[in-house]
Amino acid sequence: MKRWILFGLIGSVFLWGAYQIFFSHEEDVTAVQDEPQPRETQDIDSLIEQALLNYEELKSQHDTIEVNHEQVEIEDPEVKNWIIHTHIQSAVIQNEELEGITLVDQAMAYKHNNETIIEWANNEHGIEVTHEEIQDYIQTQLNYIESGKQARPFFVKISEALDLSEAEYLYEWEYDRFAQNLVQEKLFFYYKEKYPQEDDESLEEYEKRIIELMEQDLTEYDEAR
Repeated sequence: MKRWILFGLIGSVFLWGAYQIFFSHEEDVTAVQDEPQPRETQDIDSLIEQALLNYEELKSQHDTIEVNHEQVEIEDPEVKNWIIHTHIQSAVIQNEELEGITLVDQAMAYKHNNETIIEWANNEHGIEVTHEEIQDYIQTQLNYIESGKQARPFFVKISEALDLSEAEYLYEWEYDRFAQNLVQEKLFFYYKEKYPQEDDESLEEYEKRIIELMEQDLTEYDEAR
């Protein structure tokens, strides 16, 4: 059975945010327990450079790659987005250096998860987010960074490496992941209303139970499609 991992339920997690959270040892994120620990040190420039090199190598070797019986066009901008994002995310959070077919497989799995979570929230729970809500959500995250509560270098360096302005990086490159995090936040509070905290249940136990319920329902939805 597929194991779903839901990030961003408490204090949104994105690459540029996750890097600063993990390496400053601040704990303002809820995630599935027992996941691999992030690296204690990481050269940001080398990490981004390697992600781009891996993508260019894939593009030089393959026009398309078959993933789950579907042909994936490597030059597709959306595919490029997920491949580069996945390489960096896996290195920072899962402490894995993915490359080649394995990298593409994982990238397409993340893309599938992103689309499925948003579809499931809408179809099963009537939860959706508008473009205006996502724009406001991105601005809120940006305000949080600019207030000095979270450092900027990681996402700034990614945007520069991708030849994107900061606005393009936040409002276009990361758009789908911001949408997913916003949907997950709405789902989290929806589930908390549906399943109240029990008297003998700590907050940590309660939030873990809510996430497990969400993952179970999401898995059942995906398998039934």
